[in-house]
Amino acid sequence: MERGVVQVLQRQEIAVAVINPKRGRDFSKACGRLAKTDRIDAEVLAHFGEALQPLPKPLASEEQEALSDLVHRRAQVVERLNDEQRRLHRVRNRSARADIEAHIDWMKQRIKALDAEIDSLRQADEARQQRYEWLSSVPGVGRVIATTLLAVWPELGQLSTQKLASLVGVAPFNFDSGKLRGKRHIVGGRALVRSALYMAALVAVQHNPVIIPRSTSAC
Repeated sequence: MERGVVQVLQRQEIAVAVINPKRGRDFSKACGRLAKTDRIDAEVLAHFGEALQPLPKPLASEEQEALSDLVHRRAQVVERLNDEQRRLHRVRNRSARADIEAHIDWMKQRIKALDAEIDSLRQADEARQQRYEWLSSVPGVGRVIATTLLAVWPELGQLSTQKLASLVGVAPFNFDSGKLRGKRHIVGGRALVRSALYMAALVAVQHNPVIIPRSTSAC
């Protein structure tokens, strides 16, 4: 339902920002508005938008929405596949193992089918395919990661690096008070993008000379 409302407003050229509901509720509490009704929520969200100016969500084409749906679905199937593979190691009953193995085979086939559909949709758009080739040319960024970034991080290349980091949830926030310098933490953002970037970094620190740690490259 949320997506439909956003699309209708965007097509009417109305800027729309989508925020985590917790941010809105925390803002309400910070303003001393502890009660919660539709009217109060509307007033608080209007104040939130005016005070904090959240980034508007870019209007996505039908193809972009489809690509995002497919990439999210692939991630869900991969997660379930991993669950079943872990289950297989704990099960001793022959019949139960056979059922799990059959489910694993089915999910592997579904992942292959989703990959083919994702590739076809990506290749159908010349500009998107060019961006994919740029991304996948970076050591550590493979097909799955590059496609994931294209699908669920459409702001990439449109915003400053600081805003992109904050949007994804990899920008460290300060926790200082007086002379105390606390640890930096990241919070919020897009989990699927963070996961993709993390996997890319794991590979890149071993194979990408630009970001290999000095201690590693010196060995």
